[in-house]
Amino acid sequence: MIAVVLSGAGNRGPLQVGALRALMEEGIEPDFVVGTSAGAINAAFLGARGWNLTTLDAMAAVWASVTTQTIYPGSWLQKVWRVASNANSLYSSAGLAGMIAQGLPPNVVTFGEMPLPVFVTAVDLLSARLFVFGEDSATPIAPALLASASVPVIHPPVAMAGLQLVDGGVLANVAASFAMDRGAREIYVLNAGSAGGAGDTADSLWDVVGTTLSTLLSQAILRDLDRARAETTVDLHHIQLTGFRELSFRDFSQSAAMLDAGYEIAKTYLGNPAPQIVGPQTPPQHAIGDVVPGGREYYPPYPVR
Repeated sequence: MIAVVLSGAGNRGPLQVGALRALMEEGIEPDFVVGTSAGAINAAFLGARGWNLTTLDAMAAVWASVTTQTIYPGSWLQKVWRVASNANSLYSSAGLAGMIAQGLPPNVVTFGEMPLPVFVTAVDLLSARLFVFGEDSATPIAPALLASASVPVIHPPVAMAGLQLVDGGVLANVAASFAMDRGAREIYVLNAGSAGGAGDTADSLWDVVGTTLSTLLSQAILRDLDRARAETTVDLHHIQLTGFRELSFRDFSQSAAMLDAGYEIAKTYLGNPAPQIVGPQTPPQHAIGDVVPGGREYYPPYPVR
């Protein structure tokens, strides 16, 4: 069984679209896709439209249409007003919801209507519990994607079943563990997130916010890959999509260049793949507590150091 796992990526999501083209050209066809945050949006667009090059063209068009005002609308005065009025985020989620609606065909509303199975992650902000959506075929896609992509402070949490759901990358930015527990034995991780290396100095408010989020998400990546290195029977292809880290997380002007860069990185890797060998999963613990409609609580079985 083959899985493709798409990490959180923010405005660097087009890197994954380019890398997906390289996978398709190599004849790699997954049985399912797992996505987190921007990777969840890419995963859902794939699942809803099908694993083909025409889908990638449509995804590229969606990313090309996104601007700073699309996802981060409003002036500085509006942001100051939101802070002063005790809003729970700097921006509304209207633009993000619009991008999600633009990418999903109108006849694909629930996870069960997707031609390709997709699973996405979100975290309850109050209890730090991780939920996976996609196992219940009747679950609506759009609210789950909005929750998975809602970065705390930047966008408001999504209220669901009395919980406040936010970006799944807070706990599982790669989610390779879930793919293993789902039965995948060949996994292609397209990681456009941070891998924990040193970055540039944070000189502005936006730099501080972006760097803080990247640092938090990088720890989730390292935990997931740490588990992979500790086990022994699955081929895990970790493709690190580097570049464009100097961009502000609000800058969407380089989508076309990212498509090309993601393609070249993945093509180079697939020309000489070096999979990590990972092994049998530890059975996940049983979920406890409240249940989100359509979402199952998931406990990543990370190894104990």
